Amino acid sequence: MGRIKHYLANSPHIDSITIYAYASPEGVYEHNVWLARKRAEAAKRYVLSHIPADKQFDAQRIRLCPMEENWDGLAEELEANYHRNDRERVLAILRAPVRNDTKKWRLQQLDNGYTYNYIIRRHMPRLRLATWICIWQKPQQDPVGKTVRFAVAEPEESPLKPVAIAPQAPAREKRTILALKSNLLYDAATALNFAIEVPFNEKFSILYEHHCPWWLTGNNRYCLQFLSFGGEFRWWFKPQTRPETSRRVQRDALVGHFLGVYGMGGKFDLQANRTFCYQGEFFSAGLTYGYSMPIAKRVNLEFSISAGYARIPYRHYNPTDDWELLIRDRNKTGVWHYFGPTKIEISLSVPLLVKTKVKGGRR
Repeated sequence: MGRIKHYLANSPHIDSITIYAYASPEGVYEHNVWLARKRAEAAKRYVLSHIPADKQFDAQRIRLCPMEENWDGLAEELEANYHRNDRERVLAILRAPVRNDTKKWRLQQLDNGYTYNYIIRRHMPRLRLATWICIWQKPQQDPVGKTVRFAVAEPEESPLKPVAIAPQAPAREKRTILALKSNLLYDAATALNFAIEVPFNEKFSILYEHHCPWWLTGNNRYCLQFLSFGGEFRWWFKPQTRPETSRRVQRDALVGHFLGVYGMGGKFDLQANRTFCYQGEFFSAGLTYGYSMPIAKRVNLEFSISAGYARIPYRHYNPTDDWELLIRDRNKTGVWHYFGPTKIEISLSVPLLVKTKVKGGRR
């Protein structure tokens, strides 16, 4: 800091200043872009506060260059100072000709995540910095008496303090905006169904599901008419972010283990000859546990089971001899209260990804 103050106080002809700011690579890419920009702005305020008032320096002559994630700095830092037993594996990952989000994901897999957390604690803080290049013009006389000017550049570390960043999901260039789903068990029972799940990030998502089998056969002797609507809020407590490969698209959300809270309701009409003929409604709420994994380039397979409470008002009917009418049986009407398993699903999920732009940087 003393050298910065010395240069600013004793350079009478400052032409311009360029500030480069960096963020350490852990954390969400968007947040790192924001941190680099804020770090550059803080360095600019510091520089302006130490330029003497009599110099009349225009703040517009300070150019900010947020450099986002400091991957080159991480490689240099670990090359010089990382000496654990997996040193060569770590350096090989950093040298690999792959995208940065893939490098991050590979580092996270080492030693069940301990290596990556160790690097975050011991080495990442040294990468959160800003440097400056100050160009000033100093008049001099050449041998024949003419006045000339020359530029001098000097890099300096900024006075910015390290900013702690919690480890987050791997950086990504694409984002999952939603996933389209269908329960294979319901499909096998010819029960038309679909679901749409929208992730907020890799940790949380919301699901809407709809079931609508609606068929009548056997001259009205058999009926499966079922209409339901439901929603579920999900917490992905063990997400498994996957980088893109030649065999699969990127999985930045909706993979791994999750817990959910659901609510659903609807109505039904079920008939099997004369032995079973009921109509009614239902309302249910409970908890869900599930797991989702990639099985193809653009397809996930999801397993889930739900348990909770269901309230089912029902009415029994007797069909006429020609099966054209249903006559209500008032002696078989009531409400069934149920506690236990309520849903089981094996679903195909197709995630839809889009490229996103980050304000202040390029993804």
